[in-house]
Amino acid sequence: MKINPMRRIFIVLLMTLATQAGADTKKYGKKECNEFSGAIDLLLSTTPNLWSKLEKNPSNDAVALELSWTVDLAANYTTIYEAFCTSEE
Repeated sequence: MKINPMRRIFIVLLMTLATQAGADTKKYGKKECNEFSGAIDLLLSTTPNLWSKLEKNPSNDAVALELSWTVDLAANYTTIYEAFCTSEE
């Protein structure tokens, strides 16, 4: 069954708006937020060692990739934490 392109765009837009409408009401509990915080701390605690390795050998692509991945993942977790764990005081 072929779906009209305009109908497909409308459905995607509707799903996006529905997802965004409920995003501001979603909050994680204290346990989940502590786990996010712990994961962020763990990821960031590994970066000094990776920086040190990269400073010793700047052409080490594997370490550069691992460092990039670690920092990106910590940033993504931070975004989730800020969106769903911070209280509005």
